[in-house]
Amino acid sequence: MMEKIEDPVSTIATNDKSKNKTNDPRILKARGGDPASVDPTRRPTDPVGLSRSVLHVLKDHEYVRILSVGPTALNSVMSAFRLASREVESLTNGSVLVCRQSEYHAEVAGKKTKGISTRIFAIDIKFAL
Repeated sequence: MMEKIEDPVSTIATNDKSKNKTNDPRILKARGGDPASVDPTRRPTDPVGLSRSVLHVLKDHEYVRILSVGPTALNSVMSAFRLASREVESLTNGSVLVCRQSEYHAEVAGKKTKGISTRIFAIDIKFAL
């Protein structure tokens, strides 16, 4: 005889907006913008600072996820990935960074748009070959 499930299954894995991902230390956000802007909050994310953040997160976690919307933000993410990759290869004995990308639905200034979610993992070189 089957047991009755007390909680409906839909509460286990939903796409509710109520989930608060802002406090997850593994998620970083890259910003696009105008590099010539006088307002620092309107400038794109600095790839050097983002690469340091990636390395900092990877010290404590298995992966880091960077959310970006637009080509400028994605360029910053990929530049940061390359910088962090070089740093990991020079600091470790045989580890490399690997990235996976997927599309996600984002909301910017109240408008729905698509963004790129970049997940970065550190793996042993023998698994990358």
